[in-house]
Amino acid sequence: MKKISTYLPSLIITILLVFLTILSSAVVLVDINISAGKLKKISQKNALESGIYSEINKYYKDKYNTTGIPAEVIMDSVDNDYIRSYEDAIIDAAFIALENGTPMSVVPPKNQKLEDSIDSFFEEFAEKNNYEKDDNYGLKLRSTKENVYTTIDDFCDVYKLSSMDRHSVLSKASKVYSHRFEAAALAIAADIIMIILLLLINRKKKITAMYWCGVAAVVAGILGMLPSLYLIATRYYDSFSIKQATVFKAFTTMMYRYTEAFAAVCIALAVVGVTLLVTYGVVHDKKKYPDVKPTKID
Repeated sequence: MKKISTYLPSLIITILLVFLTILSSAVVLVDINISAGKLKKISQKNALESGIYSEINKYYKDKYNTTGIPAEVIMDSVDNDYIRSYEDAIIDAAFIALENGTPMSVVPPKNQKLEDSIDSFFEEFAEKNNYEKDDNYGLKLRSTKENVYTTIDDFCDVYKLSSMDRHSVLSKASKVYSHRFEAAALAIAADIIMIILLLLINRKKKITAMYWCGVAAVVAGILGMLPSLYLIATRYYDSFSIKQATVFKAFTTMMYRYTEAFAAVCIALAVVGVTLLVTYGVVHDKKKYPDVKPTKID
């Protein structure tokens, strides 16, 4: 192992294996943790619908003097189930855009009760004030309904996916996300190739490849584990300044979940690496001293 002809190439390949292992772990975890289903579960688990309802209700109460529409006209027709369906529609539209590289297109869930409530309010207002139901009346009615859907959309988009789409973030991310399976396969294949190269370089003493793989796993585990545990222990994401409570909760939960998953994988890598090194030490000593137990070696 100490021969320069095998030691230096093994060291270089081990360094490459360290970073490839970290990369492949991160890519695989993105596929597992960043999905429409996962984001929906985060919203449901944290009961974000109740928070969104309160935010929309406050918004329309504050806007009453501007719009002249009482908050209950809208809020009596909006419940947690409807809000959840709107959240799901936004998330689904975002991941379709990510998969296909197309602009995000959200289809608002139909709420006939809400539209009937707005119709009734306008009719009562027109009758009470002798307002003629002309083209301007119809235009104002349609505009109000569209604005209500847009407002609900803004509050239900707790991951700010529509905003990311408008700023071309999703289109850029799509170039990577839509090829995540290929990226994961390439990264894992690269890991396997590095291991095969270690076996070929150390073909005269193949067990040495176990040592280098153990070193790579331990180093990769430590490099990924330490910053992840720091972020979790210090509650780093809690320091982000996000005014909307539901957006803050959704974002921090998602980031902590991914960081915790990555930390768990890195800890597992370190454990595997230590196991390989211990196994190498025991087997290597047995080969050096075939008739002596490891505990009796001087």
